[in-house]
Amino acid sequence: MKRGRDMRFPNAFKGIKKIWVAEILMLIAAILGIALLIIVSNNVAMTTEVAALGDTVAVSNSVTVNEAIAAPVTILTIGMGVIALIAFILNLIGLLGARRDDDNFRIALFVTIIGIAASIVTSVWSNNEIVKKWMDVVNTLCSLFASYFVLTGIASLAEQYPDHATKAFALKSRTWLEGSFCLSVILKFIINIFNIQNETVVLIMSIVALLVEIISYILYLRALNRGKAMLAK
Repeated sequence: MKRGRDMRFPNAFKGIKKIWVAEILMLIAAILGIALLIIVSNNVAMTTEVAALGDTVAVSNSVTVNEAIAAPVTILTIGMGVIALIAFILNLIGLLGARRDDDNFRIALFVTIIGIAASIVTSVWSNNEIVKKWMDVVNTLCSLFASYFVLTGIASLAEQYPDHATKAFALKSRTWLEGSFCLSVILKFIINIFNIQNETVVLIMSIVALLVEIISYILYLRALNRGKAMLAK
């Protein structure tokens, strides 16, 4: 690897590297969140079952179990929050740096800031369901467009190198990103318009959407990795 001052796009290299690390940290935070959800769900199910039995001893034991999971739940919650915060800061720093070498990262930074503003609005008007609903939509769109323009930026830099393989992969990842979002919207639209109540059908549709999202996320991570590898040359 060449030293930073010899690189053609040192700011983009450092920026994309930070964005990649931020995404890895967000993945870890998501895994911790899943673990937290499983622990809490199992505990709620067990408590409900015990309460239904009406056994005083069992209920007492259930309370002990609740106290036993308090520490793991607290640790997971704090850990998830800290990791997510670090990832968020790294992502911002990465975009701030990368924007100096390509305007697509500047746009990604702009929509990310809009997403931050939407989150602030949501926290201020947390009791207003309509505001929360629309701000969630804004947040989702900002996240989509930020990733979209990061991938476009990588493709743009790859074209200047030129590195046609990396450009093609970045554009392919961008297409999957667009596709996963459109699929998710279409499925939600179908469920709401046709008022689908069949839990099995809804579950299958949700799994399909989730699988496409996972594939697009993996491709996004790989595109970031390939981008920083290209820029390191």
